[in-house]
Amino acid sequence: MITSPAHAAEKASEQRLDEVAGRASHVMPFDLEKTTHIFSKTDTGGIRQIITKNKSDSGQISLIRVHLSGITQEFQQGDYLNPEKIHVAGIPELAELKSTPAIGDDRT
Repeated sequence: MITSPAHAAEKASEQRLDEVAGRASHVMPFDLEKTTHIFSKTDTGGIRQIITKNKSDSGQISLIRVHLSGITQEFQQGDYLNPEKIHVAGIPELAELKSTPAIGDDRT
């Protein structure tokens, strides 16, 4: 599976994890089987970690970095299309993200 939630409120079903993994493989450039994903809630949102299972796999590390840099840019612009592709509105936090002004948005 691609997720191993460290502090999830409720554990996702195997079916849900399989569905998310299938969609994620079309969005994330790295090998999902070679990485572990950890989502930790914080008071201000959360932390997402993507860790290679083989710490010497420089190819996967590079792909993870490129992906996270791209997601950072997209989020700063208020673009949440890739998380929507993966989770298909299956997470309530997506609506909250969309309602938050993007960096430079005049709603701030």
